[in-house]
Amino acid sequence: MSDRRPTVPSRALPGQPVAIGGLGGSGTRLFATVLRAAGFDIGTALNRALDNLWFSILFKRAAWVQQTGQTALDDRAVADTIDLFHRASTTGLQHGLRPTDTTLLDHLAATVHPNGPWKAGPRAPLIDRLRASTGPATPRLWGWKEPNTHVFLPHLNHHIPGLRYIHIVRNGRDMALTTKTWQMRHWSHVFDLPQEGDMQHRQLRFWTVANRAAISFGADHMAGRFLLVDYDDFCTRPAPHLRRIWSFLNVPPGATDVVDIAPTSIGRGQAVNLSQFPKDDVLAATALQEEVARMGRPDGP
Repeated sequence: MSDRRPTVPSRALPGQPVAIGGLGGSGTRLFATVLRAAGFDIGTALNRALDNLWFSILFKRAAWVQQTGQTALDDRAVADTIDLFHRASTTGLQHGLRPTDTTLLDHLAATVHPNGPWKAGPRAPLIDRLRASTGPATPRLWGWKEPNTHVFLPHLNHHIPGLRYIHIVRNGRDMALTTKTWQMRHWSHVFDLPQEGDMQHRQLRFWTVANRAAISFGADHMAGRFLLVDYDDFCTRPAPHLRRIWSFLNVPPGATDVVDIAPTSIGRGQAVNLSQFPKDDVLAATALQEEVARMGRPDGP
């Protein structure tokens, strides 16, 4: 893996979105507020964490996360879902639902609460808002924040021309102790990881493999459109990181609320006894942490 940084991209244009993702608990909510401050519309169907719930209900579906023993998602199904999400976010679905769209939305509405057993955050009434979506009156900068975005990054990059992506990474030892293990428990099969064993060991392994997959893909396929952010360093010195993000978005520098950006959970991983973890996992996590420090921090103060 080379230590190259993103080149300066061309100016952000309407229709070319910016997405934010990372493991659950990585601090992605803060960067959704940064995106808003930069003038991007991040959607109206949001939860308190500013996750785009249209993305959540379409992509965090039971049929995909319950593929025990399977590693590959159905490329055609993912492509169709990206097309549906993109149309809902740009032109709207109110007058453009296709029969296949209706079939999928009906299925999802019957699957999630309160109509069905699947608990993944969004609830069935959200489907009605999705069906009734309309496009903006005028072209605008847009994007979304949803941590699970990184799982679908290769597909999204292929099917949404000009997509830019910001990937947030927190300290791996801290993340080994996180209680936000939804991604690890539901997406391990996508990364060909064991789906059993000690939770902390599994979480550290997932942190390493999933983040490396995103970083490697970004470096190899999204030059100038991929930005890695070291969250812990951001909390220590937000100003240079914000300048770097504004530059990446190629928008005028702006002000955003960076109050309370250092959660008390930072540093909790120092209590983790790494001698209890498989040696290969520790070495891999350490190497990735060093890579994040090299690539995810701005130069200078």
